[in-house]
Amino acid sequence: MKAAVKTLILILIVSLVLPLFACGDMIMPSPWGDGTETISAPTETSTGKPNASEPDSPESAQPSESPAESAQTPAEKPYSTVSLQDAKAGDVIVFGSYEQDGNQANGKEPLEWLVLTGDDSSLLVLSLYGIERMQFHSSLTKVTWETSAVRAWLNGDFLSTAFSAEEKEKIENTIVTAEKDPKYPNSPAGNDTQDKIFLLSAMEAELYWPESSSRICAPSDAVAASAPSGIYPHIRQAWYSGNDHLCSWWLRSPGTFKDLYVSYVDHSGNISGGGQVYLTGTDLCVRPAMWISVS
Repeated sequence: MKAAVKTLILILIVSLVLPLFACGDMIMPSPWGDGTETISAPTETSTGKPNASEPDSPESAQPSESPAESAQTPAEKPYSTVSLQDAKAGDVIVFGSYEQDGNQANGKEPLEWLVLTGDDSSLLVLSLYGIERMQFHSSLTKVTWETSAVRAWLNGDFLSTAFSAEEKEKIENTIVTAEKDPKYPNSPAGNDTQDKIFLLSAMEAELYWPESSSRICAPSDAVAASAPSGIYPHIRQAWYSGNDHLCSWWLRSPGTFKDLYVSYVDHSGNISGGGQVYLTGTDLCVRPAMWISVS
């Protein structure tokens, strides 16, 4: 008889408690004796795993992004920039500024440079993006790097526009060799020049990047927007996760046909020593190079 009574009492208790769990919350006495606290039943995520609530966690205290805000968040870059003093080959630094997003109303954007080589006193850097789309020269005459329009622009308008007076002092004067492509020894390369800003030669591009994939370049957003549709292929690369265009870019070495062709790097990173007629290469981009004093 006593066993039957105990069984009835147990059934009655269970019938009263179960509905409370079914509602998701259970009222429990506070361990501090100051009223009651609510203990939420764990919910399940779409994967079926418990989603524990941690109100004291700093992460959970952050407001969640709305879908609109999330869509406006730019893609995270696959690299980070370092200071000029800490940079070594393979790093990316910020130096100078130039219009790159195509919106002149918001001012110029910081220029990013890939460090090719250097030491504690100076670094050789190359622009990470193709910063302009332009011809190597502006008229159909025999030309080399020495007499080209692109050299005049780099050491004139670009130098004046992109760098402060203090930054210009850090850009070293460099003896730029009139380097022929060994495959085309009969193509004249002109004379050596002394420049602050220059283009790489075909041999330098191969020296610093033996693998063609490492020579692949993307144009800035401003350059991509200014080009006719279809000029720049849409192929996403690791370095340029936020930019799905690729561009060919000029080198300074002469090409196969005397003074009318100039070498370049194509969309796939291959060095085209035979070159491009400089006047028709309107889709090719400019990647400036320079030596910067670290001190």
